Amino acid sequence: MEPRFETVQADAASSFRCLWFTCPSFAEDHTWHYHPEFELIWIVRSHGTRFVGDNIEPYHAGDLVLIGPNMPHCWHDEPEAGEELPEAAVVQFRPEMFGHGFLDLPEFEPIKRLFRASKCGLHIEGETAERVQAQMRTLFEKKGIARLLELLDILRVLAESENDLRYLASVDYHITNDVTELNRHRIELIHRYVRQNLGSEINQSDVARLVGLTPPAFSRFFRRATGQTFVGFVNILRINEVCRAMTEGNECITNIAMNCGYNNIANFNRQFLALKGMNPSQYRDRHARMQSVANRFSTENIAMRRIIEPA
Repeated sequence: MEPRFETVQADAASSFRCLWFTCPSFAEDHTWHYHPEFELIWIVRSHGTRFVGDNIEPYHAGDLVLIGPNMPHCWHDEPEAGEELPEAAVVQFRPEMFGHGFLDLPEFEPIKRLFRASKCGLHIEGETAERVQAQMRTLFEKKGIARLLELLDILRVLAESENDLRYLASVDYHITNDVTELNRHRIELIHRYVRQNLGSEINQSDVARLVGLTPPAFSRFFRRATGQTFVGFVNILRINEVCRAMTEGNECITNIAMNCGYNNIANFNRQFLALKGMNPSQYRDRHARMQSVANRFSTENIAMRRIIEPA
């Protein structure tokens, strides 16, 4: 098996790579890929669906993830008319750059645990996400040893903030010997086809034919490559799209479900409950309450800054 899909080159006069970029589409610019470097990625502007191993979730601006070596991942954005281009900040590095035996030092045991945990991909949340995003801005402003020390401090913050870290891929997920160049291309075709046809009937035989496999071979391939059944994969994408639509407008939940490919509402409710642990109405109400609290906190924070900051 090819050891890496994406070749990562360190910046000039640096031992790691820092990249702040915009592009017309994350899905087109960075396809389903993996590499031997750790990757810290902050989605500055965009929304859509994030794929990390067998984990599939919606993402929004502010999404922050640490991905360990050789974990397949990609972001599929869902741009709307008039929106600005997707924007992201990415840091890619190898632990060897800190020196031989770095992780064996007792002082770095917390970072060693962080690296082990990142093999499944880690979603960074809460105050830690805000702090690390601010540090990443600073990182891009620095050069030389100052930039290296800033990265080390980011890793320290993450290592000391276990309560704000959430595993993404399942612990037994791994790349199999079936992930060849051809099969990576197949995964991309499947992702694109399903996302473009969420509102229509999706026939597994048609998708198998699209990637040149018989239905039984397709089932085996897809399960090994993603850790998901194809039916389960389609349901995850559909439910994620329902969640996005519910939280961005007031349209009737039944209409949203039907627009996302669910003709049987009872089946939709079962699938939603299984994936989200609550029914659609509870999900929408919960999101509205959380948004209200976040808006109030933001308003109070701005008011407090005006009080304490000099004119």
